[in-house]
Amino acid sequence: MALPERTSDPAPSARQRMPRYRRGTTTSFEVAGTEFCVIANADEHGSLGEVFARFGKEGSTTAGLMDLLSIAISLGLQHGVPLETFVTKFRNQRFEPMGMTDDPEIPHATSVGDYLAHRLARDWLDVDSRKELDLLTPDEEAELPADAYAPTPLRRPARVTRP
Repeated sequence: MALPERTSDPAPSARQRMPRYRRGTTTSFEVAGTEFCVIANADEHGSLGEVFARFGKEGSTTAGLMDLLSIAISLGLQHGVPLETFVTKFRNQRFEPMGMTDDPEIPHATSVGDYLAHRLARDWLDVDSRKELDLLTPDEEAELPADAYAPTPLRRPARVTRP
């Protein structure tokens, strides 16, 4: 039996290879006492173009899976997949290690994927994009007008002073 011909899938965009010299960020962090490192580099336009997520124990299954995740994210970005897509899919994923982190900006993560989504969003997305993803910082939420919709639990109701 022959497979049906693909007609509805859009053609993938051409890969935009990274420049020889790159600027980026390196973040070391711990989730529930487990050490990780994320290296994120910009393409020639200043947008995120590649991600390397490393686990401390080289040769382990977790380290191999982190390498595969890095390759998949990087290739997706270089083929035009928006960072917002990865953030939406990775955030709130639950698996070990999970728990407290040593990053004051992201004090708790439900998994390494969740931490990665939050870190990349904070470092590489503008405020409007993060607002649409419901990932504003407490300070950014405090700056919103009082009648703005912000469904996150981080937003605290304004204090009402009584005469």
